[in-house]
Amino acid sequence: MDEEFYHEPVLLNETLDFLINSSTGSPKTSADSQKRVYVDCTLGGGGYTKKILDSTEDSVVIAVDRDVHAITHCGNVLSNYKERIIFMQRNFGDIANIIKDAGFEAVDGIVMDLGLSTYQLSHEAGFSYQQDTALDMRADKDQKLTAGDVMNTYDEKELAGIFYTFGEMRYSRQIAKEIVQQRKIKSFNTTFDVVELLKSKVPPRFLNSDLSRLFQAIRIEVNNELENLEQVLAEGTGVLNEGGRIVAVSYHSLEDRIVKNAFRSDEKLLVITKKPVEATEEEIEVNVRSRSAKLRAAEKNSKGKGSKNKYMK
Repeated sequence: MDEEFYHEPVLLNETLDFLINSSTGSPKTSADSQKRVYVDCTLGGGGYTKKILDSTEDSVVIAVDRDVHAITHCGNVLSNYKERIIFMQRNFGDIANIIKDAGFEAVDGIVMDLGLSTYQLSHEAGFSYQQDTALDMRADKDQKLTAGDVMNTYDEKELAGIFYTFGEMRYSRQIAKEIVQQRKIKSFNTTFDVVELLKSKVPPRFLNSDLSRLFQAIRIEVNNELENLEQVLAEGTGVLNEGGRIVAVSYHSLEDRIVKNAFRSDEKLLVITKKPVEATEEEIEVNVRSRSAKLRAAEKNSKGKGSKNKYMK
């Protein structure tokens, strides 16, 4: 795979173990076809999709991503699997319609890795505070709202709310006030404009942490990430076959809390990860982005709540 695009999928083996095997330990079969059907909600570099296809000879993957670059890239590097992949440049929050438009009534598994791809961080404008690029942050370039719009047009109260709610930032009100004052002099056009503002206001020991939180908050607002996550979790159960699995890998507390609560509150789901599965020390050594990853999984089970999994404690 193209190294500048591809990143090593986090918790790959654990994810596939949960996704593909039923509670009996055997592969699931779709109720509507001879092939098992899975949805990769966050295609990215194609790591999960490729592993699913390699691990299940009779499977089909509906590969979803809002980013056209991910679709184009994976169309090339996964061309040997083209008969078994249905690419969809869509918002995964619309999962019910995505599955319907792909020609299926239900699927056997849904997987999502909620982290940023290496390509987005390295090549797409606005996602990384370590590169001086335009304040964009749109996963789908067809949408109108950009990070620059947020920084330059949201009022002080709106900014403070975003930073506090989506970034869990200290001093969210103070930072919002500084942004509004600064843009009276000069608008925020690039990522380094934001970096320079925080450099002048935040102690050096907190700078990277606060920049990460600020960029996270703006990105979530621009791409409506948490609402989309809530929607895919709400709709996901309805489009799963009996015994079908949904697996989510999250990287910060806001996402993990949404996943945990959605799984626990859905009476049709059997939660199979009492505690989130985390990366081993060995994986963290070779893939540092796995350090904050938390995997949760659930199975559609009409018999009610319970547990039948080796990861349960």
